[in-house]
Amino acid sequence: MIDPISAVSGSFGIALTLVDFFGYVRRVRGADVVSAYFKWDGTRLEGSDRITVEKHPNADNDAVWWFAVKDQPGYVFVRMPVIESCAYELVGMIQGEKNPDSQYWRWVAPQRPGVIVGGQEEPPNVKVDFIVVGYRPQALIKHFSRSK
Repeated sequence: MIDPISAVSGSFGIALTLVDFFGYVRRVRGADVVSAYFKWDGTRLEGSDRITVEKHPNADNDAVWWFAVKDQPGYVFVRMPVIESCAYELVGMIQGEKNPDSQYWRWVAPQRPGVIVGGQEEPPNVKVDFIVVGYRPQALIKHFSRSK
């Protein structure tokens, strides 16, 4: 059985690692880090207008929706719920494709150990606010590839 304290501290560890990473990236010339804070429904609360989150509802179930960050040439985006311990990320799959596409995601509640999950019904989304951070990976490549 997973110790709840360890699970929460693991989530904090991941979040702190990301914060440290973006603190470092921000100092890399040309990385142009941008960020924005969004409400659980994809509405921007504050932050860069250069980040736009699109919400893709499920026509058959209004408790299920997917998010995607509108493409910004040269940028990659990392998304994270503000309460990491309550949310498990699912990656979406475009109809007709064989592999999931990391551009589409949603958050659901983690399942309790010992609970059998299955069937056709998709679990509902968790209403969790989130942050999206974007940066230019080419700047990191340039930074690490410099001759000394």
